[in-house]
Amino acid sequence: MIANVFLTIFLNVLPLAIFAIPLIFIRKKLIGKLYLRFFMGVSIFFLIYWVAPVIFQFNLAPNRLEIAPGQESLGLSYIFTHFATLITSFLSYPFIALPFIFFLAPFISMIIVRNNLKKSEGSLQENLKQISYEYNISPLKLIKQEFLRTDWKREKEILKLMIVLLPVSLYILQVILKVSGLQNFSLTTAETALGWFLEILFVYLAIFIFSIELINSSKIAIKGRYFGEKVREDYFRSVFMVGLPISVISIFLFIVEYFDSIDVIFAFFAYFIMASIIFVLFLDVFEPISILILVKLIDWWKKRKETVKSKSSNLTPLYNGLFFGALAVGIYWGLSIIFSYTIFADSNYIEDIIELGLFNANPSLNDALGFDVEIILFNIVNTLLPLIIMIIFLFYAFKYAKNIPLTLIGFLGIIIIASLLLPNVPLFGSMPLINILSADEYWFTGRASVISLYGIDFITLRTASFRANLTGVLGFLAIPYIFTRNIFNIIFWSLLIYYLGRQFKIKNIPLDEKLVKRVIFIDTGSFVTYNEFKNEDLNYLVNIDEKITIKDFESPLVEIQNIIEIIEKEEIYLDELKKRTIQDTETLYENLKYLYNRNKIELWKPEFTYTFERVKKQGLYIIYEDGRTPFDYKFSEDVAQDPGLISGMFSAITSFVKETTKSTEFLQTIEHGDITILIEYGEHLFGALFIKGNQTSEIRTQLRKFVSQFEEQYKETLEDWGGELKPFKDANQLVEQIFSTSF
Repeated sequence: MIANVFLTIFLNVLPLAIFAIPLIFIRKKLIGKLYLRFFMGVSIFFLIYWVAPVIFQFNLAPNRLEIAPGQESLGLSYIFTHFATLITSFLSYPFIALPFIFFLAPFISMIIVRNNLKKSEGSLQENLKQISYEYNISPLKLIKQEFLRTDWKREKEILKLMIVLLPVSLYILQVILKVSGLQNFSLTTAETALGWFLEILFVYLAIFIFSIELINSSKIAIKGRYFGEKVREDYFRSVFMVGLPISVISIFLFIVEYFDSIDVIFAFFAYFIMASIIFVLFLDVFEPISILILVKLIDWWKKRKETVKSKSSNLTPLYNGLFFGALAVGIYWGLSIIFSYTIFADSNYIEDIIELGLFNANPSLNDALGFDVEIILFNIVNTLLPLIIMIIFLFYAFKYAKNIPLTLIGFLGIIIIASLLLPNVPLFGSMPLINILSADEYWFTGRASVISLYGIDFITLRTASFRANLTGVLGFLAIPYIFTRNIFNIIFWSLLIYYLGRQFKIKNIPLDEKLVKRVIFIDTGSFVTYNEFKNEDLNYLVNIDEKITIKDFESPLVEIQNIIEIIEKEEIYLDELKKRTIQDTETLYENLKYLYNRNKIELWKPEFTYTFERVKKQGLYIIYEDGRTPFDYKFSEDVAQDPGLISGMFSAITSFVKETTKSTEFLQTIEHGDITILIEYGEHLFGALFIKGNQTSEIRTQLRKFVSQFEEQYKETLEDWGGELKPFKDANQLVEQIFSTSF
């Protein structure tokens, strides 16, 4: 008996332990940090799909997977095959479910942004002109920054919010099931759609919650004021205050009404928590692209009238999309034919395997192994491979055609038409990109089973399935996810790959004494075509690569030296460079292309632009929690405020505001005439920055960064500060470092 228990634990944990081995060698690298999150996701998936069913199926007798003579070692092979099934099933989250969430959330966030613009003082169009955002580093660098962050505070808050919303959502789902006539909760029933629809319900909830989080993480500001932080705080607080008691009541009603199926209820709760944990684990990976999509939507909204007026008749990107789309469909179709004559040649065999894999079936070990192999092939060939093919070709379509919207229209047009016209090709038939024929799905779980290994019995899980035909109300609610997920995933993954390693550059262009235009450039990735260079009015920026020294530019060609002499003095626009050289257009193009292809120069195209008012920094004051001022800094000699008076003023204003408004929120901004005071808070202190002019999101970011680094640098001193100012003398360097950029 003890040997059986030990063998059960050892064999079931063995694949996961082997899967963890790479962490020993790569844990400190970026890929190691990504692998750690992947491993954590697989582990929680392992617990829910491998361990939890054993616990929740205590009222069911385990299947005995009989072994044919001479196949005594098949039990060990099955353990690893079943683990491979779990891995390929797990991949549906980062490849399909999560990209769908992160692609749609920015569109919901746009609605929230619009509502906040309408609530702000002034007209919608005026506020739209003054909206700003921070996107100045590549998605890859942003991911690195998030991976290096050791604080998981926001992930914990999102996870708690998901868990609070779960019982309410499930109770609503129960009502929907009753309306649709699918109220049978028994896991022993082969026909159920509950488990499958629960995944869809999770996706819908995650989209809404992340759209709130995205407003905050994108650092969008109206007239220089962030509003995402307050939106997020208000929403999260409301959900916790209202949702928590309702969730408790929902759980109670659930248990009372379905007490006989209490194991099923807990199984679904565990599934939802697992999906939520996987969501927060991959949040930092996908979020940068969601932010980029949101910023591009806002930028398009601001410029939509200009875009319509200057609409180009150049349809090359559209034709480019059509070409790559047709190429992708051709390869897709060719592979379908090959697989139909090889892997999926015997369709009756596949149907027989599926029947043996149903939850109430009683297969042999050989049958269970065959079902797992088919699941692995299905997940790879019918789910992942088609998406990978489409993603690769759409990425190249983006790369060779600069107009992403037109390229997308052409590419997706071909894909959608192919999905409608080729439903009988195996890959298109079983997993069409636009699923208009049916919403039939299989929901996979585990069934406790006994296997004999050289005469010793041990318990494990076999892969079991339910037919989940989403009809009626459930089918209607599932439409947005079932019928669009593949299209949205193709777009999201292609954008992620296209933008992942791209670099961003910021250039501030003074418009007048008051206004500054900020242009956020992105590297072109490839040199422009000659037609673009010759015919279009390009606002592209050219500069010398920072890694290159002047010696690297030595060339016998006078034309090359002429270009270098101009570019090395300053960054210059391509149109300006044309005017300042004596070379003809074709010669200049070839010389610039020569330098670009040899990594001597960099070429940048404008991606986003917005306008903001100049600000003049006056004074910075760090005020301790008891009102004393450990540090102050004067940006201008004309500023002569007394730090003692400043701290006293803040104490008086803060007390007055709290007393009169009964608000528990911190004061963020004070405006008086042409002076604005920005306030950011730390753990033991807050920073106040006096400026002339309207605040910008960038200047507030600098203040927030300074407060955070100041508190971190002098952490030990501030914990028990006695009033001595000497320890903070070096903070002047920190000021110059952080506030060096002028806005």
